[in-house]
Amino acid sequence: MQYQVSDKEKYQAKLPHNIFNLNIILVHLAAAQLILDLSHGNHAWFLLIPFVSSLIIFYLYKKAHTLNERGDSWFVAANWTLAWRRGRMMLISYVVALSVILISSLLGSLSGGLMMNDFSADDTSSSIIEKIGLFFAAAVIFFTALINFILSGISIYDVSKGEIDEKIEKYAPRTDTSNSVILTEANNDSK
Repeated sequence: MQYQVSDKEKYQAKLPHNIFNLNIILVHLAAAQLILDLSHGNHAWFLLIPFVSSLIIFYLYKKAHTLNERGDSWFVAANWTLAWRRGRMMLISYVVALSVILISSLLGSLSGGLMMNDFSADDTSSSIIEKIGLFFAAAVIFFTALINFILSGISIYDVSKGEIDEKIEKYAPRTDTSNSVILTEANNDSK
């Protein structure tokens, strides 16, 4: 649905999507590479990634909540809410990944066998089940981040046209002072 918005509102509505995408780029990609280089195989350092990302997502939540209560610009508040909803999907992926890691660690410690050589100088080995669990946990987060990164990029494009999916009204209700709808052929066909 296309709405009547000013250039200032478009700029403000792009900000949450830019913050979300920077979270993906800086925290999930750059920080992950830095941790790989500096942690020397200690997987516990990777807990910093969801922690820092969760702080950024919490900021998106607080700002969306504040803007929806204040009621300055519905379009801006709706875009902050949309970015928060995408952040919520990332939080869910963290919980799923942590669950997979915990279950695979438990299964790995109970299985006894199924060990894999770590190819280290001290000739240690680790559970194959734990390694597979880490892979699937990373895949869950990777694909969730990838999909949300693409969706946020699309949202930035939509904001420049003054558009947002009308389903967001369920989470950011419109009021009498909300941005007015621009009626077009496409809007009329969808009703």
